Amino acid sequence: MRQSAVGQKCPRCARQPPGARALGKPVHYVKAVGGGLAVALAGGVALWFALAALPFGGIILPGLLGYGVGRTVAWGSAGQRQAPFPAIAVTLAVVGALVGIGGPLALRGPFSLLGIAAAGYFAHRGLHS
Repeated sequence: MRQSAVGQKCPRCARQPPGARALGKPVHYVKAVGGGLAVALAGGVALWFALAALPFGGIILPGLLGYGVGRTVAWGSAGQRQAPFPAIAVTLAVVGALVGIGGPLALRGPFSLLGIAAAGYFAHRGLHS
């Protein structure tokens, strides 16, 4: 049993919900943004070369990039999933996808937009897995 403000609770009931926990230490933000940005930029360059060779990978490859960025942000944040870490992961994945596609001026049709959306979605899923 654990003593709480409202009396005794079992250990499972006494745990804080994820939303009530601290927002992370500064080192978590530095690691999450630094590592995520490195993976996003390096992955974006690799995506650019891959899309030049494989034009049919316009949705799958950015999704893989986003998942890698999400996992890196999860590592850097020590597994913290509350705000603002999902926004960091999604933003960095979109930046990486834009680098891989060739910038916002190079958007060619719906597949480019779907690839960017896939990168953001899988970054969020990568953070939470």
